Amino acid sequence: MKRQRYRVVKEHRASFPYAMLASEGDEVTVGREDPEMPGWYWCKDGRGIEMWVPSTHLAIDGKKGKFTQDYNSTELDAAVGETVQRLGESLGWIECLNGQWRYGWIPLPKLEHLD
Repeated sequence: MKRQRYRVVKEHRASFPYAMLASEGDEVTVGREDPEMPGWYWCKDGRGIEMWVPSTHLAIDGKKGKFTQDYNSTELDAAVGETVQRLGESLGWIECLNGQWRYGWIPLPKLEHLD
């Protein structure tokens, strides 16, 4: 299966120097929803890592959440003109790989679909 490709049209720099890594079934404490990006929740895992998590990856019950699939919150630094391959999409962000096989998320408005 051929992956969809995107070109970076606006530079992106990661918001955090760390990532939350979770496996399906892992639990988190669910905090506030991002008012600028509905469906993204500030969560804290059992190791004390706090990060935005899309509701598409969580089963939320009050202040408790359980991952419904594996999750890696790494954001991908990307320069204008770079091409990335889409792995997935969630609530306005594309999960992707760049030409050096680096993994991460980039906001969809910073990308242009090529294929």
